Amino acid sequence: MIKKIAFIALGVFLFFVGLGLIDVYLSDPEIRSDTSSLVIGMILGIGVGITGIVLTVIHSLDLRDMLREKRGLKNQIAKELRSELCPDFYKITEDKTEFEHLLRSFRKDYADFFSHTGVQENDAIQKDATQLYWHILSLQKNRLDSKEIGMKFTSERLGYGSTPPVRKKSFFDGKYKISEVSETVEAKAEFLKPDGKKIHVRKCVETATYRILGASINTSAEVICPNCGSPSTREDLIDGCDYCGTKFTVEDLDNRVAEFGLQHDSDVEYAKYQERRAKLIPMVALIVAIPTFLITLTMSIINTISKDYGILINIPAVLLAAGLVTFMVVILAELIFIVYGLPLIQGIASFRFMSARMIKKMKARNKKNEEFANSIRQHDPLFSVNGFYSNLINKLSVIHYSRGTEDASAFVESKTAEEQVASVITSYQDVIDMQVDSIKIQGYKVGDPLQELNVKVQLLLLNNKGNSVSTKKETVYLTLVKDAACKTQAVCAPSFTNCKQCGAPMSLMAGRVCNYCGHARRLAEYDWAIRNYKIL
Repeated sequence: MIKKIAFIALGVFLFFVGLGLIDVYLSDPEIRSDTSSLVIGMILGIGVGITGIVLTVIHSLDLRDMLREKRGLKNQIAKELRSELCPDFYKITEDKTEFEHLLRSFRKDYADFFSHTGVQENDAIQKDATQLYWHILSLQKNRLDSKEIGMKFTSERLGYGSTPPVRKKSFFDGKYKISEVSETVEAKAEFLKPDGKKIHVRKCVETATYRILGASINTSAEVICPNCGSPSTREDLIDGCDYCGTKFTVEDLDNRVAEFGLQHDSDVEYAKYQERRAKLIPMVALIVAIPTFLITLTMSIINTISKDYGILINIPAVLLAAGLVTFMVVILAELIFIVYGLPLIQGIASFRFMSARMIKKMKARNKKNEEFANSIRQHDPLFSVNGFYSNLINKLSVIHYSRGTEDASAFVESKTAEEQVASVITSYQDVIDMQVDSIKIQGYKVGDPLQELNVKVQLLLLNNKGNSVSTKKETVYLTLVKDAACKTQAVCAPSFTNCKQCGAPMSLMAGRVCNYCGHARRLAEYDWAIRNYKIL
Protein backbone atom coordinates (compact mmCIF):
# COMPACT_ATOMS: atom_id res chain seq x y z
CA MET A 1 0.00 0.00 0.00
CA ILE A 2 2.84 2.38 0.80
CA LYS A 3 4.25 1.83 -2.70
CA LYS A 4 0.85 2.61 -4.22
CA ILE A 5 0.68 5.89 -2.32
CA ALA A 6 4.23 6.75 -3.44
CA PHE A 7 3.30 6.16 -7.12
CA ILE A 8 0.18 8.31 -6.70
CA ALA A 9 2.32 11.13 -5.26
CA LEU A 10 4.75 10.77 -8.17
CA GLY A 11 1.84 10.88 -10.63
CA VAL A 12 0.50 14.10 -9.08
CA PHE A 13 3.97 15.63 -9.20
CA LEU A 14 4.42 14.74 -12.90
CA PHE A 15 0.97 16.12 -13.68
CA PHE A 16 1.86 19.52 -12.20
CA VAL A 17 5.29 19.45 -13.88
CA GLY A 18 3.53 18.89 -17.20
CA LEU A 19 1.12 21.78 -16.55
CA GLY A 20 4.06 23.96 -15.51
CA LEU A 21 5.93 23.22 -18.74
CA ILE A 22 2.82 24.09 -20.78
CA ASP A 23 2.39 27.31 -18.80
CA VAL A 24 6.05 28.28 -19.35
CA TYR A 25 5.86 27.75 -23.11
CA LEU A 26 2.56 29.63 -23.43
CA SER A 27 3.55 32.57 -21.22
CA ASP A 28 7.07 33.21 -22.64
CA PRO A 29 6.85 35.53 -25.71
CA GLU A 30 10.16 34.36 -27.18
CA ILE A 31 9.12 30.67 -27.09
CA ARG A 32 5.71 31.46 -28.54
CA SER A 33 7.35 33.18 -31.49
CA ASP A 34 9.27 29.99 -32.33
CA THR A 35 6.67 27.55 -33.61
CA SER A 36 8.90 24.46 -33.50
CA SER A 37 10.02 25.14 -29.91
CA LEU A 38 6.41 25.78 -28.90
CA VAL A 39 5.23 22.50 -30.47
CA ILE A 40 8.06 20.49 -28.87
CA GLY A 41 7.43 22.14 -25.49
CA MET A 42 3.69 21.52 -25.63
CA ILE A 43 4.20 17.87 -26.62
CA LEU A 44 6.70 17.42 -23.75
CA GLY A 45 4.40 19.10 -21.23
CA ILE A 46 1.34 17.17 -22.36
CA GLY A 47 3.33 13.88 -22.33
CA VAL A 48 4.60 14.45 -18.78
CA GLY A 49 1.13 15.51 -17.60
CA ILE A 50 -0.59 12.49 -19.19
CA THR A 51 2.05 10.18 -17.64
CA GLY A 52 1.24 11.68 -14.26
CA ILE A 53 -2.50 11.20 -14.82
CA VAL A 54 -2.04 7.56 -15.87
CA LEU A 55 0.13 6.75 -12.83
CA THR A 56 -2.33 8.46 -10.50
CA VAL A 57 -5.42 6.79 -11.94
CA ILE A 58 -3.98 3.26 -12.14
CA HIS A 59 -2.57 3.22 -8.63
CA SER A 60 -5.59 5.04 -7.19
CA LEU A 61 -7.82 2.26 -8.52
CA ASP A 62 -5.49 -0.39 -7.08
CA LEU A 63 -5.48 1.43 -3.75
CA ARG A 64 -9.28 1.62 -3.76
CA ASP A 65 -9.53 -2.15 -4.29
CA MET A 66 -7.03 -2.80 -1.47
CA LEU A 67 -8.98 -0.56 0.91
CA ARG A 68 -12.21 -2.42 0.09
CA GLU A 69 -10.58 -5.71 1.11
CA LYS A 70 -8.79 -4.46 4.22
CA ARG A 71 -9.70 -2.34 7.19
CA GLY A 72 -8.71 1.27 7.11
CA LEU A 73 -5.87 3.10 5.38
CA LYS A 74 -4.20 4.06 8.65
CA ASN A 75 -4.10 0.52 10.05
CA GLN A 76 -2.80 -0.96 6.79
CA ILE A 77 -0.02 1.63 6.51
CA ALA A 78 0.97 1.01 10.13
CA LYS A 79 1.02 -2.75 9.50
CA GLU A 80 3.28 -2.37 6.47
CA LEU A 81 5.66 -0.08 8.37
CA ARG A 82 5.84 -2.63 11.21
CA SER A 83 6.64 -5.37 8.70
CA GLU A 84 9.54 -3.27 7.46
CA LEU A 85 10.86 -2.70 10.98
CA CYS A 86 10.13 -6.14 12.46
CA PRO A 87 10.75 -9.70 11.27
CA ASP A 88 8.17 -11.03 8.84
CA PHE A 89 6.57 -13.71 11.06
CA TYR A 90 3.35 -15.40 10.00
CA LYS A 91 1.14 -17.91 11.81
CA ILE A 92 1.01 -21.55 10.73
CA THR A 93 -2.22 -23.30 11.63
CA GLU A 94 -1.84 -26.66 9.85
CA ASP A 95 0.45 -29.62 10.58
CA LYS A 96 2.16 -31.31 7.66
CA THR A 97 3.39 -34.38 9.57
CA GLU A 98 2.49 -36.49 12.60
CA PHE A 99 5.59 -35.12 14.30
CA GLU A 100 4.38 -31.52 13.90
CA HIS A 101 0.99 -32.64 15.24
CA LEU A 102 2.74 -34.03 18.33
CA LEU A 103 4.32 -30.63 19.05
CA ARG A 104 1.02 -28.77 18.69
CA SER A 105 -0.80 -31.39 20.78
CA PHE A 106 1.82 -31.17 23.51
CA ARG A 107 1.63 -27.37 23.71
CA LYS A 108 -2.16 -27.57 24.00
CA ASP A 109 -2.04 -30.28 26.67
CA TYR A 110 0.72 -28.35 28.49
CA ALA A 111 -1.53 -25.27 28.58
CA ASP A 112 -4.51 -27.36 29.81
CA PHE A 113 -2.35 -29.02 32.49
CA PHE A 114 -1.53 -25.65 34.08
CA SER A 115 -4.99 -24.16 33.54
CA HIS A 116 -6.61 -25.88 36.52
CA THR A 117 -5.80 -26.40 40.18
CA GLY A 118 -4.21 -29.66 41.23
CA VAL A 119 -2.70 -32.53 39.30
CA GLN A 120 -5.59 -34.46 37.82
CA GLU A 121 -5.50 -38.22 37.37
CA ASN A 122 -4.93 -39.40 33.80
CA ASP A 123 -4.42 -35.86 32.49
CA ALA A 124 -4.16 -35.49 28.70
CA ILE A 125 -0.48 -34.52 28.91
CA GLN A 126 0.34 -38.07 30.01
CA LYS A 127 -0.03 -39.27 26.40
CA ASP A 128 2.61 -36.74 25.24
CA ALA A 129 5.24 -36.68 28.02
CA THR A 130 7.69 -39.16 29.48
CA GLN A 131 7.07 -40.38 33.01
CA LEU A 132 9.91 -38.37 34.54
CA TYR A 133 8.97 -35.16 32.72
CA TRP A 134 5.36 -35.57 33.84
CA HIS A 135 6.70 -35.93 37.40
CA ILE A 136 8.70 -32.68 37.03
CA LEU A 137 5.68 -30.80 35.67
CA SER A 138 3.63 -32.13 38.58
CA LEU A 139 6.20 -30.81 41.06
CA GLN A 140 6.10 -27.38 39.39
CA LYS A 141 2.29 -27.46 39.37
CA ASN A 142 2.21 -28.31 43.08
CA ARG A 143 4.64 -25.45 43.76
CA LEU A 144 2.37 -23.00 41.92
CA ASP A 145 -0.71 -24.32 43.71
CA SER A 146 0.97 -23.97 47.10
CA LYS A 147 1.53 -20.30 46.33
CA GLU A 148 -1.98 -19.86 44.89
CA ILE A 149 -0.61 -18.96 41.47
CA GLY A 150 -2.13 -20.02 38.19
CA MET A 151 -0.32 -20.11 34.85
CA LYS A 152 -2.06 -19.33 31.57
CA PHE A 153 -0.01 -20.54 28.61
CA THR A 154 -0.76 -19.61 24.99
CA SER A 155 1.28 -20.40 21.89
CA GLU A 156 1.19 -20.33 18.09
CA ARG A 157 3.60 -21.81 15.56
CA LEU A 158 5.19 -19.16 13.36
CA GLY A 159 6.98 -19.08 10.04
CA TYR A 160 9.90 -16.75 9.50
CA GLY A 161 11.52 -16.09 6.14
CA SER A 162 13.27 -19.15 4.72
CA THR A 163 13.84 -20.68 8.18
CA PRO A 164 11.79 -23.92 8.54
CA PRO A 165 9.22 -23.53 11.35
CA VAL A 166 10.24 -26.94 12.79
CA ARG A 167 13.91 -27.97 12.85
CA LYS A 168 14.89 -31.46 14.02
CA LYS A 169 18.01 -33.55 14.42
CA SER A 170 17.92 -37.12 15.69
CA PHE A 171 20.43 -39.65 16.99
CA PHE A 172 20.49 -42.98 18.83
CA ASP A 173 22.09 -43.12 22.28
CA GLY A 174 22.15 -46.88 22.63
CA LYS A 175 18.70 -47.12 24.18
CA TYR A 176 16.48 -44.39 22.77
CA LYS A 177 16.10 -42.47 19.56
CA ILE A 178 16.45 -38.85 20.69
CA SER A 179 15.13 -35.94 18.61
CA GLU A 180 16.21 -32.40 19.43
CA VAL A 181 13.58 -30.06 18.05
CA SER A 182 13.38 -26.29 17.62
CA GLU A 183 10.00 -24.79 16.73
CA THR A 184 9.54 -21.12 15.89
CA VAL A 185 6.69 -19.95 18.11
CA GLU A 186 4.96 -16.98 19.64
CA ALA A 187 4.30 -18.01 23.22
CA LYS A 188 3.26 -16.31 26.44
CA ALA A 189 3.08 -17.59 30.01
CA GLU A 190 1.01 -15.41 32.36
CA PHE A 191 1.31 -16.02 36.10
CA LEU A 192 -1.95 -15.08 37.82
CA LYS A 193 -3.30 -14.73 41.34
CA PRO A 194 -6.75 -16.20 42.19
CA ASP A 195 -8.42 -12.82 41.50
CA GLY A 196 -6.99 -12.82 37.97
CA LYS A 197 -4.27 -10.25 38.67
CA LYS A 198 -1.17 -10.74 36.54
CA ILE A 199 2.01 -10.83 38.59
CA HIS A 200 4.38 -11.78 35.77
CA VAL A 201 4.33 -12.32 32.01
CA ARG A 202 7.03 -14.27 30.16
CA LYS A 203 6.93 -13.79 26.40
CA CYS A 204 8.81 -15.50 23.60
CA VAL A 205 8.62 -14.74 19.88
CA GLU A 206 11.38 -17.06 18.83
CA THR A 207 11.80 -20.69 19.71
CA ALA A 208 10.33 -23.56 21.68
CA THR A 209 12.81 -26.37 22.25
CA TYR A 210 11.93 -30.01 22.81
CA ARG A 211 13.81 -33.19 23.55
CA ILE A 212 11.71 -36.09 22.29
CA LEU A 213 12.48 -39.70 23.08
CA GLY A 214 11.38 -42.74 21.14
CA ALA A 215 11.65 -46.42 22.04
CA SER A 216 10.76 -49.43 19.95
CA ILE A 217 7.95 -51.13 21.84
CA ASN A 218 7.01 -54.64 20.73
CA THR A 219 4.73 -55.51 23.65
CA SER A 220 1.03 -54.85 24.07
CA ALA A 221 -0.10 -51.36 25.07
CA GLU A 222 -1.91 -52.97 28.03
CA VAL A 223 0.20 -53.22 31.19
CA ILE A 224 -0.50 -55.32 34.30
CA CYS A 225 0.12 -53.67 37.67
CA PRO A 226 2.76 -55.72 39.52
CA ASN A 227 1.00 -55.10 42.86
CA CYS A 228 -2.71 -55.77 42.27
CA GLY A 229 -2.72 -57.32 38.81
CA SER A 230 -5.17 -54.82 37.30
CA PRO A 231 -4.75 -54.10 33.56
CA SER A 232 -4.32 -50.47 32.47
CA THR A 233 -2.97 -48.50 29.55
CA ARG A 234 0.58 -47.18 29.66
CA GLU A 235 -0.69 -43.59 29.69
CA ASP A 236 -2.86 -44.17 32.77
CA LEU A 237 0.00 -45.80 34.66
CA ILE A 238 2.38 -42.85 34.34
CA ASP A 239 0.98 -41.40 37.60
CA GLY A 240 0.54 -44.80 39.26
CA CYS A 241 -2.01 -47.63 39.19
CA ASP A 242 -5.57 -46.27 39.18
CA TYR A 243 -6.74 -49.16 41.38
CA CYS A 244 -4.12 -49.55 44.13
CA GLY A 245 -1.97 -46.43 43.71
CA THR A 246 1.31 -48.32 43.23
CA LYS A 247 3.88 -46.30 41.29
CA PHE A 248 6.40 -48.02 39.05
CA THR A 249 8.40 -47.17 35.96
CA VAL A 250 6.72 -47.77 32.61
CA GLU A 251 8.68 -47.97 29.37
CA ASP A 252 7.75 -45.00 27.19
CA LEU A 253 5.97 -45.27 23.87
CA ASP A 254 7.44 -43.88 20.66
CA ASN A 255 7.97 -40.10 20.59
CA ARG A 256 7.42 -38.70 24.07
CA VAL A 257 8.42 -35.19 25.17
CA ALA A 258 11.17 -35.42 27.80
CA GLU A 259 12.01 -31.73 27.95
CA PHE A 260 10.34 -28.48 26.87
CA GLY A 261 11.34 -24.85 27.16
CA LEU A 262 11.18 -21.41 25.55
CA GLN A 263 14.49 -19.81 24.67
CA HIS A 264 16.51 -17.77 22.21
CA ASP A 265 17.54 -19.48 18.99
CA SER A 266 20.93 -18.26 17.79
CA ASP A 267 20.17 -18.74 14.09
CA VAL A 268 16.74 -17.07 14.23
CA GLU A 269 18.05 -14.26 16.45
CA TYR A 270 20.99 -13.49 14.17
CA ALA A 271 18.78 -13.65 11.06
CA LYS A 272 16.44 -11.15 12.70
CA TYR A 273 19.38 -8.89 13.56
CA GLN A 274 20.74 -9.03 10.00
CA GLU A 275 17.32 -8.23 8.54
CA ARG A 276 16.79 -5.30 10.88
CA ARG A 277 20.28 -3.99 10.18
CA ALA A 278 19.66 -4.22 6.42
CA LYS A 279 16.49 -2.17 6.85
CA LEU A 280 18.12 0.51 8.97
CA ILE A 281 19.55 2.41 5.99
CA PRO A 282 16.18 2.89 4.23
CA MET A 283 14.55 3.61 7.59
CA VAL A 284 17.09 6.35 8.34
CA ALA A 285 16.35 7.77 4.87
CA LEU A 286 12.62 7.77 5.63
CA ILE A 287 13.02 9.35 9.08
CA VAL A 288 15.24 12.13 7.69
CA ALA A 289 13.37 12.65 4.41
CA ILE A 290 9.85 13.31 5.75
CA PRO A 291 10.60 16.28 8.06
CA THR A 292 13.23 17.67 5.66
CA PHE A 293 10.80 17.61 2.73
CA LEU A 294 8.00 19.24 4.73
CA ILE A 295 10.26 21.99 6.10
CA THR A 296 11.85 22.70 2.70
CA LEU A 297 8.46 22.66 0.99
CA THR A 298 7.07 25.19 3.49
CA MET A 299 10.07 27.50 3.08
CA SER A 300 9.91 27.23 -0.72
CA ILE A 301 6.21 28.12 -0.77
CA ILE A 302 6.82 31.17 1.47
CA ASN A 303 9.72 32.25 -0.76
CA THR A 304 7.75 31.97 -4.03
CA ILE A 305 4.55 33.70 -2.88
CA SER A 306 6.06 37.10 -3.63
CA LYS A 307 7.35 36.03 -7.04
CA ASP A 308 5.38 37.08 -10.07
CA TYR A 309 5.01 33.59 -11.55
CA GLY A 310 1.88 31.66 -12.35
CA ILE A 311 0.72 29.03 -9.91
CA LEU A 312 1.23 26.27 -12.50
CA ILE A 313 4.94 27.14 -12.57
CA ASN A 314 5.27 27.58 -8.78
CA ILE A 315 3.85 24.16 -7.88
CA PRO A 316 6.37 21.99 -9.79
CA ALA A 317 9.21 24.40 -8.97
CA VAL A 318 8.49 24.23 -5.24
CA LEU A 319 8.17 20.43 -5.32
CA LEU A 320 11.37 20.06 -7.33
CA ALA A 321 13.32 22.35 -4.98
CA ALA A 322 12.05 20.52 -1.88
CA GLY A 323 12.89 17.17 -3.49
CA LEU A 324 16.46 18.15 -4.41
CA VAL A 325 17.22 19.55 -0.95
CA THR A 326 15.71 16.45 0.69
CA PHE A 327 17.79 14.17 -1.54
CA MET A 328 21.05 15.94 -0.59
CA VAL A 329 20.21 15.93 3.15
CA VAL A 330 19.31 12.23 3.05
CA ILE A 331 22.62 11.37 1.31
CA LEU A 332 24.53 13.28 4.02
CA ALA A 333 22.56 11.64 6.82
CA GLU A 334 23.14 8.16 5.34
CA LEU A 335 26.90 8.77 5.12
CA ILE A 336 27.03 9.85 8.78
CA PHE A 337 24.93 6.84 9.82
CA ILE A 338 27.10 4.36 7.89
CA VAL A 339 30.33 5.80 9.27
CA TYR A 340 29.23 6.26 12.91
CA GLY A 341 25.79 4.70 13.50
CA LEU A 342 26.25 1.18 12.12
CA PRO A 343 29.52 0.52 14.03
CA LEU A 344 27.83 1.70 17.25
CA ILE A 345 24.84 -0.61 16.67
CA GLN A 346 27.18 -3.48 15.84
CA GLY A 347 29.09 -2.83 19.06
CA ILE A 348 25.92 -2.87 21.17
CA ALA A 349 24.71 -6.04 19.45
CA SER A 350 28.02 -7.76 20.19
CA PHE A 351 27.07 -7.82 23.88
CA ARG A 352 23.71 -9.44 23.17
CA PHE A 353 22.67 -12.99 22.35
CA MET A 354 21.81 -12.15 18.77
CA SER A 355 25.28 -11.04 17.72
CA ALA A 356 27.67 -13.06 15.60
CA ARG A 357 30.22 -12.88 18.43
CA MET A 358 27.80 -14.51 20.88
CA ILE A 359 26.87 -17.18 18.35
CA LYS A 360 30.56 -17.99 17.84
CA LYS A 361 30.95 -18.16 21.62
CA MET A 362 28.05 -20.63 21.87
CA LYS A 363 29.47 -22.76 19.07
CA ALA A 364 32.87 -22.75 20.75
CA ARG A 365 31.28 -23.93 24.01
CA ASN A 366 29.38 -26.68 22.20
CA LYS A 367 32.58 -27.73 20.43
CA LYS A 368 34.40 -27.93 23.76
CA ASN A 369 31.57 -30.00 25.25
CA GLU A 370 31.74 -32.35 22.27
CA GLU A 371 35.49 -32.76 22.79
CA PHE A 372 34.78 -33.86 26.37
CA ALA A 373 32.05 -36.16 25.05
CA ASN A 374 34.55 -37.77 22.68
CA SER A 375 36.95 -38.42 25.55
CA ILE A 376 34.07 -40.01 27.54
CA ARG A 377 33.17 -42.18 24.52
CA GLN A 378 36.64 -43.68 24.61
CA HIS A 379 35.47 -45.33 27.85
CA ASP A 380 31.71 -45.46 27.11
CA PRO A 381 31.12 -45.71 23.33
CA LEU A 382 27.36 -45.06 23.67
CA PHE A 383 27.72 -41.87 25.74
CA SER A 384 25.39 -39.13 24.46
CA VAL A 385 26.16 -35.54 25.45
CA ASN A 386 22.56 -34.52 24.67
CA GLY A 387 21.23 -37.43 26.69
CA PHE A 388 23.46 -36.32 29.54
CA TYR A 389 22.05 -32.78 29.27
CA SER A 390 18.52 -34.14 29.58
CA ASN A 391 19.54 -36.30 32.52
CA LEU A 392 21.11 -33.30 34.27
CA ILE A 393 18.20 -30.94 33.58
CA ASN A 394 15.76 -33.48 35.00
CA LYS A 395 17.80 -33.67 38.21
CA LEU A 396 17.99 -29.88 38.54
CA SER A 397 14.25 -29.54 37.93
CA VAL A 398 13.40 -32.01 40.69
CA ILE A 399 15.76 -30.22 43.10
CA HIS A 400 14.35 -26.76 42.33
CA TYR A 401 10.69 -27.84 42.56
CA SER A 402 10.98 -30.33 45.43
CA ARG A 403 8.71 -29.90 48.45
CA GLY A 404 11.45 -29.84 51.07
CA THR A 405 14.53 -31.48 52.49
CA GLU A 406 12.79 -34.86 52.50
CA ASP A 407 13.42 -34.95 48.73
CA ALA A 408 17.12 -34.16 49.08
CA SER A 409 18.20 -37.78 48.68
CA ALA A 410 17.18 -37.88 45.01
CA PHE A 411 20.21 -38.27 42.73
CA VAL A 412 22.93 -37.78 45.38
CA GLU A 413 25.93 -39.98 46.04
CA SER A 414 26.31 -39.78 49.80
CA LYS A 415 25.05 -38.34 53.06
CA THR A 416 27.39 -35.35 52.62
CA ALA A 417 26.00 -34.61 49.17
CA GLU A 418 22.48 -35.06 50.55
CA GLU A 419 23.17 -32.35 53.14
CA GLN A 420 24.51 -30.00 50.46
CA VAL A 421 21.41 -30.41 48.30
CA ALA A 422 19.12 -30.17 51.34
CA SER A 423 20.60 -26.79 52.22
CA VAL A 424 19.85 -25.33 48.78
CA ILE A 425 16.39 -26.90 48.51
CA THR A 426 15.32 -24.66 51.38
CA SER A 427 16.35 -21.59 49.35
CA TYR A 428 14.44 -22.83 46.28
CA GLN A 429 10.97 -22.84 47.86
CA ASP A 430 10.04 -19.59 46.09
CA VAL A 431 11.06 -20.84 42.61
CA ILE A 432 8.03 -21.11 40.30
CA ASP A 433 9.87 -21.56 36.98
CA MET A 434 13.33 -22.73 35.92
CA GLN A 435 14.98 -22.40 32.50
CA VAL A 436 18.47 -23.63 31.54
CA ASP A 437 20.53 -21.06 29.63
CA SER A 438 23.72 -23.03 29.11
CA ILE A 439 25.62 -26.15 30.15
CA LYS A 440 29.42 -26.27 30.09
CA ILE A 441 31.41 -29.44 30.78
CA GLN A 442 34.61 -28.43 32.56
CA GLY A 443 36.35 -31.69 33.26
CA TYR A 444 36.17 -35.47 33.02
CA LYS A 445 38.28 -38.31 34.32
CA VAL A 446 37.81 -42.03 34.72
CA GLY A 447 39.50 -44.19 37.29
CA ASP A 448 38.92 -47.18 39.48
CA PRO A 449 36.13 -47.41 40.51
CA LEU A 450 34.52 -44.08 39.44
CA GLN A 451 34.05 -41.75 36.51
CA GLU A 452 33.96 -38.07 37.55
CA LEU A 453 32.45 -35.22 35.53
CA ASN A 454 32.46 -31.51 36.41
CA VAL A 455 29.87 -29.25 34.87
CA LYS A 456 28.75 -25.61 35.18
CA VAL A 457 25.10 -24.78 34.48
CA GLN A 458 23.62 -21.31 34.06
CA LEU A 459 19.94 -21.05 35.01
CA LEU A 460 17.21 -18.42 34.84
CA LEU A 461 14.81 -18.63 37.78
CA LEU A 462 11.47 -16.97 38.52
CA ASN A 463 11.00 -16.39 42.24
CA ASN A 464 7.69 -15.46 43.85
CA LYS A 465 7.16 -13.68 47.15
CA GLY A 466 3.68 -12.36 47.86
CA ASN A 467 2.36 -10.57 44.79
CA SER A 468 5.75 -9.94 43.18
CA VAL A 469 7.86 -12.06 40.87
CA SER A 470 11.57 -11.49 40.35
CA THR A 471 13.98 -12.91 37.76
CA LYS A 472 17.25 -14.32 39.01
CA LYS A 473 20.25 -15.75 37.20
CA GLU A 474 21.97 -18.64 38.93
CA THR A 475 25.17 -20.51 38.17
CA VAL A 476 25.49 -24.00 39.64
CA TYR A 477 28.72 -26.02 39.72
CA LEU A 478 28.26 -29.77 40.06
CA THR A 479 30.54 -32.74 40.43
CA LEU A 480 28.87 -35.94 39.24
CA VAL A 481 30.19 -39.46 39.70
CA LYS A 482 29.27 -42.84 38.27
CA ASP A 483 30.82 -46.26 38.53
CA ALA A 484 33.33 -46.89 35.78
CA ALA A 485 31.49 -50.12 35.02
CA CYS A 486 28.18 -48.27 34.53
CA LYS A 487 27.75 -47.38 30.86
CA THR A 488 24.02 -46.73 30.59
CA GLN A 489 22.08 -43.49 30.19
CA ALA A 490 19.02 -42.95 32.39
CA VAL A 491 17.66 -40.19 30.15
CA CYS A 492 13.98 -41.07 29.91
CA ALA A 493 12.51 -42.36 33.15
CA PRO A 494 14.26 -43.42 36.35
CA SER A 495 15.60 -46.94 36.33
CA PHE A 496 13.73 -49.58 38.27
CA THR A 497 15.98 -51.56 40.64
CA ASN A 498 15.69 -53.70 43.75
CA CYS A 499 17.03 -53.07 47.23
CA LYS A 500 20.07 -55.32 47.77
CA GLN A 501 19.15 -55.82 51.44
CA CYS A 502 15.40 -56.57 51.42
CA GLY A 503 14.66 -56.97 47.69
CA ALA A 504 11.96 -54.25 47.62
CA PRO A 505 11.46 -52.45 44.27
CA MET A 506 13.16 -49.03 44.17
CA SER A 507 13.02 -46.21 41.66
CA LEU A 508 15.90 -43.78 41.22
CA MET A 509 13.29 -41.03 41.54
CA ALA A 510 12.71 -42.09 45.15
CA GLY A 511 16.29 -41.41 46.18
CA ARG A 512 19.04 -43.61 47.58
CA VAL A 513 17.37 -44.89 50.76
CA CYS A 514 14.98 -47.88 50.64
CA ASN A 515 11.56 -46.92 52.02
CA TYR A 516 11.06 -50.43 53.43
CA CYS A 517 14.27 -51.31 55.29
CA GLY A 518 16.22 -48.02 55.32
CA HIS A 519 19.20 -49.46 53.47
CA ALA A 520 21.18 -46.78 51.63
CA ARG A 521 22.21 -47.88 48.16
CA ARG A 522 24.91 -46.43 45.93
CA LEU A 523 23.16 -44.50 43.17
CA ALA A 524 26.47 -44.26 41.29
CA GLU A 525 26.05 -47.92 40.40
CA TYR A 526 23.13 -46.97 38.13
CA ASP A 527 23.41 -43.34 37.06
CA TRP A 528 25.33 -40.08 37.44
CA ALA A 529 25.03 -39.12 41.12
CA ILE A 530 25.70 -35.70 42.64
CA ARG A 531 28.86 -35.53 44.76
CA ASN A 532 29.13 -31.74 45.05
CA TYR A 533 26.46 -29.08 44.47
CA LYS A 534 27.62 -25.47 44.73
CA ILE A 535 25.91 -22.19 43.80
CA LEU A 536 28.54 -19.80 42.43
